[in-house]
Amino acid sequence: MRRISLVLIAIVLLVGAAAAQMQQKTLDIYVFDTEGGESVLYVSPNGETLLFDTGGGNQDANKRDLARIATAVKEARVQVLDYVIVSHNHGDHVGNAADLATLPMRNIRQYLDHGPFTTELQPGQRAGFERYLAVRNMARARRAMPGEVISLGPVQVHVVASAGEFTSTPLPGGGGTNPLCSQHKPKRDVRGVENDYVVAAAVRFGSFSMIELSDMIWNQEMRLVCPNNLLGTADVYHTSGHADEWGSNPVMVHAIRPRVAVMNNAAVKGGHADTFRTLRSSPGFEDVWQAHFSMKNASKADNSPEQFIANLEETPGHVGYHIKISARQDGSFTVTNGRNGFSKEYPARSAAPAATR
Repeated sequence: MRRISLVLIAIVLLVGAAAAQMQQKTLDIYVFDTEGGESVLYVSPNGETLLFDTGGGNQDANKRDLARIATAVKEARVQVLDYVIVSHNHGDHVGNAADLATLPMRNIRQYLDHGPFTTELQPGQRAGFERYLAVRNMARARRAMPGEVISLGPVQVHVVASAGEFTSTPLPGGGGTNPLCSQHKPKRDVRGVENDYVVAAAVRFGSFSMIELSDMIWNQEMRLVCPNNLLGTADVYHTSGHADEWGSNPVMVHAIRPRVAVMNNAAVKGGHADTFRTLRSSPGFEDVWQAHFSMKNASKADNSPEQFIANLEETPGHVGYHIKISARQDGSFTVTNGRNGFSKEYPARSAAPAATR
C-alpha cells in the first residue's frame, strides 16, 4: 500500500512539474525586417504556428525576405505552418505567399485571406496576387471572417476585420464606451484601395494581448473603437500602415493603451513623426521598438534610442535583424533586439520594467 502511495505521489509531482513547465513557456513572436513591408511569425507554447503576411514585393525583395523568414523558422524549429494569414494583396504583404512551400519545413495547413480577389488590377500591382492565387487554388484556403477565433493551443487569434467588414463582438475586456470618439478627425487615405479590405487581428495569450491591424486605414481604425472600444487594451501594438501618417489614429491608439509599439518601418518608408507623437502621448505608454531608424519621415529626436532599433543600415543587402517578443500568460513579456541582443523585460501591468543585455 505504501509503495502504491509513493507511486501516486511521484505521478502527481511529475504532472505538476509538467504543468508548471508548460505554464512557463512563452508565445514567441518574430517581427521581421521586410524593409517597410510586413511579416510576423507567431510560435505558440504548444508549437503551433501562424505567419501573418509574407513580406516581399519585387523579385529581389521576395528573395531577401524569404531568407529572413527561413532563418527564424530554423531558429524556432518550425516543422509546420499551421496558419498563414495574407492580410491583403499588396506586394509587400503577399509577395512571398507563393514561395512559402520552399521553406525548410513539412507543409502549410491553412491559408486565410480577405477572399480570392484584388481591388487593384494594374499589371504591376496585381503580380504578387496572381502568383499567390495560383498556390491558393491548390491549397487549403478560405476567407477570414470577422468575429472568428483561430486557436493555436493556448493562444487565440481574434479576427477583427476582413474584406471591409468588422467584428461586432467585443474582445475579452472590451466593449466599453470610448470617450475619445468625439475627437476623431476623418482622413482621406491616398494609398492603394487594397488597404480597405485588410484582415486584422488581436492575438491573446492569457493576459497578454497584441494588436495586428496590417495596413488598416485611419477611418476604419476608428470603427473598431467607436462608439464602443471592441478591442479593449493591448500590451503590444504592431503599428498599422508601417507607422506612416495614414494609420495609428489617436482615437484608436489611446483607447487600447498599448505599453509597447513595434514599428515595421523602413529607413525611408513609414516611421512618421506624427505616429511617434501619437504613441508617446498614449496613457501608460512605455517604449517604441523600430525595425529601422526612420530617416525620411521623422527627426533623430523622434526616433527611439539605438538599442530599441533593430536596423541602422539602409543599404541593400544588409543583414535585416528582427525584433522578438516572448510573452507569458500573466501578461508579462520580453522584447529583444536581434541586432545587439538588448532586451527589456515588461512585468505584468503595475510592476516596473527592467532593461538587460
